[in-house]
Amino acid sequence: MQLYLLAADNGSFNAQNNIGTMYYFGRGVTQSYTKAFEWYKKAADQGNQEASNRISRLVMDNKIDDEGIIIYSTEDTGLTLGDIE
Repeated sequence: MQLYLLAADNGSFNAQNNIGTMYYFGRGVTQSYTKAFEWYKKAADQGNQEASNRISRLVMDNKIDDEGIIIYSTEDTGLTLGDIE
């Protein structure tokens, strides 16, 4: 986790995505969907499509509230989840 945090602090969206996954599954950390979302969002904000997909999965599985969440695709459509449902 320390190495992931160091890489994430230096802007690595792969590390941010991996930290999100650790929180999602509770691997090496206490499971937290909220923290998973926070880390996935950091990666997604840098254009990481996998992280955007994982945020969508959190919402579809009712793990987090989708209020105000905007999902961007590689085409930058800017749809809100309410637009897709």
